[in-house]
Amino acid sequence: MKPLLPLICLSLFATATYANAELLMEPELFQQSQYQSGIDLELSRAAFTPRKSPAIAVGLSTLLPGLGHVYLGDFKTASGLIGTTSLYAGLCFLRPHSEALVLTNVNLISNTWFYGIYAAYRDVRAYNVCDVYSCAMPRETLGELALAPFQWSVMKKREVWLALLVDLSLAIGLQYFLGPKDSEFQVQHSRDKSSFPLVAFPVGIGEESFFRGFLQSYFSERFTPWGGIAVSSAAFGAAHIPNASGLKRSERRHYYSVILPFITLSGVYYGWVTYKNCSLKESVALHCWYDFAIFLASYSLTKSVTIGEPCFAFSIPF
Repeated sequence: MKPLLPLICLSLFATATYANAELLMEPELFQQSQYQSGIDLELSRAAFTPRKSPAIAVGLSTLLPGLGHVYLGDFKTASGLIGTTSLYAGLCFLRPHSEALVLTNVNLISNTWFYGIYAAYRDVRAYNVCDVYSCAMPRETLGELALAPFQWSVMKKREVWLALLVDLSLAIGLQYFLGPKDSEFQVQHSRDKSSFPLVAFPVGIGEESFFRGFLQSYFSERFTPWGGIAVSSAAFGAAHIPNASGLKRSERRHYYSVILPFITLSGVYYGWVTYKNCSLKESVALHCWYDFAIFLASYSLTKSVTIGEPCFAFSIPF
């Protein structure tokens, strides 16, 4: 056995020398080897990094936007979300008798909360690099989503601009042809209480972040991509049920039987666009401009009736 030991060592040395020479002759192979070593090193480090719980991250963000990022150690994002929520809450107390200001800021708080839940789920998945997911999820930041409705690269897509025209046409048609014939516009709010049209943009960002960014991604992992779309769309429709609370009985029946299914199907389309592009930009742009058109019509109508000038008599209860 002892005479074989030098021979084995010599064989190993020759093999190592040949391998090194081959790497030197092929720089790309050498670089690939270094790159692979870097990946292996990162994976080995990740294996020793404590895994963060998605349930805890999302649960903390449900309590207060930004707490989930405190849990993840991302204090920059956490301070931004907590600071924004605190600012909107403070503005509510600045003029508590201005219902328009209070409602606007409550709306902004709720949509910051929506975005915070999505961001927590997105970032905890990125933190747990060793976890394997069957479905990719959108990864846009708040800034990217805020710019999406104004980006030509997004708006020029047929699935955005054409869908927006179809969506608005269907909404008007459903209200005009299938709406209660005996319904008439009643100004239930003063001018101060009407929704300002620009609120449509945080609403679109917040709702798409929560329903498509978080819920659809979460349930796509539990079921299938289409299962995630179905569950998130059903939840999207259910979230709009309280909108009928201030309507008359005939209008409320029309809302439940016609408008609510339309909203749910719109959610299915938003979900499909999100899944197709693995991005929230398209659904956010579509949702924002749709809501802006509806809010603008409602705001203009309320303003015209309040000041006593002629106006068009058209409103959509969602």
